[in-house]
Amino acid sequence: MILNNISPVIVNNTKFKKAPAQKGEGNKAWLKRVIAENKFDSRGLLLIGGASVADFHIRVAQSSLRFDLTPSHWSQVGVLSDPNSFYSVPLQWNGELSDLPFSNGIQTCKMADYDDPDYYPNIAFVQFTTDMARILEDAERLKMQRSMIDLPELIVRWLEYVWAIGQSGNPLANGKGLPSAVFAETIFGIGGIELTPGLATASSCPEAIWQAAKWWKAFYDESSKISVPSQATPIVPTGCFFMRQESAMVHKPYVAPDKKKPAAKQKK
Repeated sequence: MILNNISPVIVNNTKFKKAPAQKGEGNKAWLKRVIAENKFDSRGLLLIGGASVADFHIRVAQSSLRFDLTPSHWSQVGVLSDPNSFYSVPLQWNGELSDLPFSNGIQTCKMADYDDPDYYPNIAFVQFTTDMARILEDAERLKMQRSMIDLPELIVRWLEYVWAIGQSGNPLANGKGLPSAVFAETIFGIGGIELTPGLATASSCPEAIWQAAKWWKAFYDESSKISVPSQATPIVPTGCFFMRQESAMVHKPYVAPDKKKPAAKQKK
C-alpha cells in the first residue's frame, strides 16, 4: 500500500478544466491551441498518459493512490519549456546510453515524438506558478546535481519493474517515485512549489500530481498568500486536460493483411 493523504477540503478545482481535442487533432496541436485560447504561459507542467506496455505497467502501479483502485490515466511527467519541447526523465534514453549518468537521466524531449494520440491518448497542461523561468533554470542545474536526487537509480528500479526482472515489485510501494515525476517534484520544490501535498517527494508519481491539481485547491489558495522573495510564487493550479483513454490498455497498431498470394503450382 502506498501512503497518500487526501485533501482535507474536497473541492474540485474549476481552473483546471477539460478541453476536448478537435477532430484529427494531435497532442502538439491540442497543446498549442489550449495555450492560445486560454492565454496561458507557454511554459508549465505536462502530464502524458501512454499506451505502450511500459506505460500500462506504470499506470497500473499507481492504482492504490486512487480511491477506486483503477489504473492512473498518466505515465509520464514533463516540464514544458516551450510548446515544442519539454524536460523529462523518461525510461527510454534517446542518445548514447553511457551518457545517461552525466545528465542525471534528464532529457529534452520533443512534443512531436508524443503527438500521436493512439500511442499517447491522454494529455494535460497545468501551471502551478507564473515564475517558470526560475523552475527551468533549476531543471538545467539538476543535470549536474546527482547528489541531490539520483534519477538514474530510479530509472533502473522502474525498468526492473516494467520488464518483470527477477522478483522486482512496484517501486512506489518501496518509496521509489517515477523518475519523471520525482524530477519535476524536485525542481518545483527548489523553487518553493509543492506539487504533491499528500505524498513524499521521493515517492512522487503522475497520479499524485494530477490529484493535487484537481483536489488541493484550498491548499494552493493558502500557499499563494505567502510570498517569499527568493522563491517562486505558487498559484491555484490552472490548465486543461483531455483523456481519450479512460481505462489503461495497450495500443496495438493496425497492420494491414498481406494480399492473398496465388497458390503455388504443384509439379507433376
